[in-house]
Amino acid sequence: MFWSDLGPDVGYEAIGLVDSSLPTVGVFAKATAKDTPKSATEESGTGIRSESETETEAVELKVSAASSSSPQVPQQGEDYGKGVVFYLRDKVVVGIVLWNIFNRMPIARKIIKDGEEHTDLNEVAKLFNIHEE
Repeated sequence: MFWSDLGPDVGYEAIGLVDSSLPTVGVFAKATAKDTPKSATEESGTGIRSESETETEAVELKVSAASSSSPQVPQQGEDYGKGVVFYLRDKVVVGIVLWNIFNRMPIARKIIKDGEEHTDLNEVAKLFNIHEE
């Protein structure tokens, strides 16, 4: 696992096999003001983002039917500044990059650890609550 903040407005966290030779699928959503490294540390009150992730919190991987949303084509001027990039080997997720999505590494670890084959990564991306505003 590794992470970096590229200033106060852009950050990423990555885990697993993040290799450019692997097929990738990215699922992005509209970013809000709270989707920044600065906001993540302010919300946690730690001041240091690496300490803001709580490993001990329980992780339940359930997708609500009410939260289903279909992929949309971005319009000119829209900021799709947060998302999940899945790295695949034989339809199995082996690596994940979270772009401007913070404190969700336990979910990413579980997806990789489970080693299941996925046909719709839009549904898997919903586990990270990327469509919340």
